[in-house]
Amino acid sequence: MTRNLRYNNQMENNLNQEIIEHLMHPHNYGPLENPTGVGVGHSEQSGEFVIFYIATNEGILDNVGYATNGCHDTVVLGSMFTEMIKGESLEYAQSAAIKLREKVALGPIKQQACAQMVLTAFEAAQIHEQQKQEGIAEELYAIDIEMECEVEV
Repeated sequence: MTRNLRYNNQMENNLNQEIIEHLMHPHNYGPLENPTGVGVGHSEQSGEFVIFYIATNEGILDNVGYATNGCHDTVVLGSMFTEMIKGESLEYAQSAAIKLREKVALGPIKQQACAQMVLTAFEAAQIHEQQKQEGIAEELYAIDIEMECEVEV
């Protein structure tokens, strides 16, 4: 029993350390030079947003970046998600987004909203990239979300 408790505490400590690392030193934070797609997930109720930048080449996410005016949960989720998908195929990234959305759906509403903002911005960046390929010239593509990141507890 003590061994399982120690293992669980070690796992929890490692997870907490990873979250702290992403919070204190967000990975892939900031815009990209010459992105192939720029998307925004925006909450009109709170005014919070995530801007997601992608640079793809032959279906591979060569580079990704994000920026937000959201809470620390949004920063951490953006950092972790971009690390997960950077260098991977768009197909893999879309699958990872679905899995992350499912996993976060089991957590608090606040985290669901933060994840929705990050994942919606990623989706919007893909739409923007597609529209650019079709000749539609716009600076970015934005999608409003229904949930608010800053919810009352």
